[in-house]
Amino acid sequence: MQFWIKCTRYGKAEPYYVNISLVGGMSREGDKTILEFVGSNAQTIEVMETPEQVLALHLGAPAERV
Repeated sequence: MQFWIKCTRYGKAEPYYVNISLVGGMSREGDKTILEFVGSNAQTIEVMETPEQVLALHLGAPAERV
């Protein structure tokens, strides 16, 4: 399992590495995903990947159904 995942910053198309263990929430707004980090200084980042894609990057691709 990976804790650092590579996402694409929204509007910049540049890679951004996220420590998924620090993400406290995800929401989808139009064509971007907002990652909300935990902590008293809670910050957010906007990425291109959907929440499902972010989880697949972290957990691996889901098994194919038979």
